[in-house]
Amino acid sequence: MTSTDSELVAKVRNGDIDAFSELIGKYANAVYGVAYSKVGDFHTAQDVAQEVFVKIFRKLEHLKEPEKLRSWIYSVTARECMDWFRSNKYEAVYQRAEAIDAVQLETTEDALLKKEFRNEVWNALNTLSEANRIVTVLYYIDDYKAREIGDFLGLSVEAVESRLRRSKTLLKKEMLSMVNENLNRNKLNDEFRKKIFQDKRMPETLFRRVVMEESGFDDIDMSKANFVNINLENSKFDNINMSKAVFHDINMHLAKFDDVGLWEIEVSNCEMGGAHFHDVSLQGKANTFERCELNGTSFLNCNLSNVDIRDCNISGLRINGISIDILLESYNRGAN
Repeated sequence: MTSTDSELVAKVRNGDIDAFSELIGKYANAVYGVAYSKVGDFHTAQDVAQEVFVKIFRKLEHLKEPEKLRSWIYSVTARECMDWFRSNKYEAVYQRAEAIDAVQLETTEDALLKKEFRNEVWNALNTLSEANRIVTVLYYIDDYKAREIGDFLGLSVEAVESRLRRSKTLLKKEMLSMVNENLNRNKLNDEFRKKIFQDKRMPETLFRRVVMEESGFDDIDMSKANFVNINLENSKFDNINMSKAVFHDINMHLAKFDDVGLWEIEVSNCEMGGAHFHDVSLQGKANTFERCELNGTSFLNCNLSNVDIRDCNISGLRINGISIDILLESYNRGAN
């Protein structure tokens, strides 16, 4: 069941990552369409849209009227486009686009046709006023209805339909078909959603009470992430950099660590019963056990050379089956 905007806002504020994913899916092409209408380049529009959703996530806590989410998203998008133009990024973007096209032209005739098609569609859309162009792009890019477009832009259904009529009058039927084809071909998909969650600024946030069963994360930078009250039962971590990580109040019952670098770590205030350490090598400095309850622990086929035992309760300690008490008694008799 699709959530309302107010419900989505409440869930995202509560740390529900799935709700934010739903929010992206709901408004991605609307944001992207507005950006394209203003900047005239699909790649740049996607960059702008990504920036918009990162800002939305980070600022959603401050939205006073959740029911006005869509109009707020539009205003964030419009401001981001203005900031993009003010930064003069568009000059570098179009220079880069021309350079890419030049390389493609040398290799494929198809690239030339695609470029001409894109340019022809944009030139046609650019004959419209920006207000009419935005409505037209939203109408064709993802089959948005007039009411949905109106809600997003803060317009009445009548105003949206009026602008669409003007656009259709100015653009020939054949050109409208080309616009529809070009926009649908270049609309956003699930890869865009992944890009947002992989944005390096997203790990700085805190996710709370999140349902992520059977989720898969690959090639993710989550440095400085903060996980609280998380159920990771039966999870698998492979090829992970967890240097300088802090684990506090963690249940690791039946956990398995294999091929793990644990040098210079600190483990304190832990309960360890039935733990099994095997095939562990020394890396760097020697290990230190201090104020640890190791009674009943077995060391089998281990290298314990130069081990230093001080101020420890060694009653019942056995070495190769011989009681340490007997060994010490024998040693003391020999010393006397």
